[in-house]
Amino acid sequence: MSKLNGVRIFEIPKFKAMCSGFDTHENVFGKFGKFQRALQELQPNIIKSTPPYDAPDLAMFEDDKVNWFWAVENFVSEADVAPYHLTEFEGGIYVVGVADENEPADCGEVYNHIIKWIKDNENFELDDRPGHRVMCHRIGCNAVQEALDMAQQEIFVPVKIRSK
Repeated sequence: MSKLNGVRIFEIPKFKAMCSGFDTHENVFGKFGKFQRALQELQPNIIKSTPPYDAPDLAMFEDDKVNWFWAVENFVSEADVAPYHLTEFEGGIYVVGVADENEPADCGEVYNHIIKWIKDNENFELDDRPGHRVMCHRIGCNAVQEALDMAQQEIFVPVKIRSK
């Protein structure tokens, strides 16, 4: 099998983000999700994609809490996103795999594959720490989801280049 063995690696640059703050899944994907959609309808140019990632959002998990980051343009102010807040997403290098979001066993298998790949790789090491955790992002449109009969979930595991 190839050196990458089914994963991909890339660096997400720092970006300005509106975020939910660590909260329950229900509050983040419920209240904050509704707020984000309403804000984007009022100000369609507020959200931006972040290259090379080319998607505006990432969900970071810490214990049983989640923090949802949405990349925003530089002109966005704290007042625009109140009662939520702005932050600078620190970016970093991530090893990424794709799983079926609706199948926890598949998500676990992909995560474990990524961890094994990192452990077996001489160039990278895990960089999991507070505020810099495993993240996820749902990809694909409804037509793709329907054709695959699954929701694609990208799983991002933070790494750093190993000191030699």
